Amino acid sequence: MNLFGISKENAKKVKNKVLPKNIRLKDKQLWCPYCSCPVIFQKDKNLGTKRCPLCSISIRDYWVKKVNKL
Repeated sequence: MNLFGISKENAKKVKNKVLPKNIRLKDKQLWCPYCSCPVIFQKDKNLGTKRCPLCSISIRDYWVKKVNKL
């Protein structure tokens, strides 16, 4: 198993690549396309980036940026 195989596998699991129209995000919330729910990304002190508290995906992920227009 390698790191590239994991990220390709996760990308295939993203079913809905847009923010649902009926979802209103509160302050500091972002939509996690892997969890399919609004979350507040938490700062990871070791890596210096923000991560989803449910699935641990980084805010630097392509689909997280694309869905949230970052």
